[in-house]
Amino acid sequence: MKCLELELVGGFHVGPLFVPVKRRAPLITSGKTAGRRRRMLERRAMPPWVKLSDLRPFYREAQRLTRETGELHVVDHIVPLDGETVCGLHAPHNLQVSHWRVNAIKANRYWPDMPFEQLEIPFSSGGHVT
Repeated sequence: MKCLELELVGGFHVGPLFVPVKRRAPLITSGKTAGRRRRMLERRAMPPWVKLSDLRPFYREAQRLTRETGELHVVDHIVPLDGETVCGLHAPHNLQVSHWRVNAIKANRYWPDMPFEQLEIPFSSGGHVT
């Protein structure tokens, strides 16, 4: 926290004594903790009616494509599990097999029918909305 110097008015401070400093915890991207976090996200996002046997074909297909092409293929969540505006389910209807690079570029910032792509705001040269 950062300390503020405030003037006394009638013997009292005006305003807060401390201003909270907003800090975001660093994202864990590798190591044991990242795997634990990922498994926890998948477990939380799996509906009770989904069985692991329903998900296995996707992982087997990713392994098969990796073996055949020599390029890493991964199981991708169509709607991200932990996106900023939307969170998808860890269920068969939300899974697809894709090349690792395509999945990495997509990250958790894009999904089909994303409403922000459909909005188009026209601007005139003066900077005002027409």
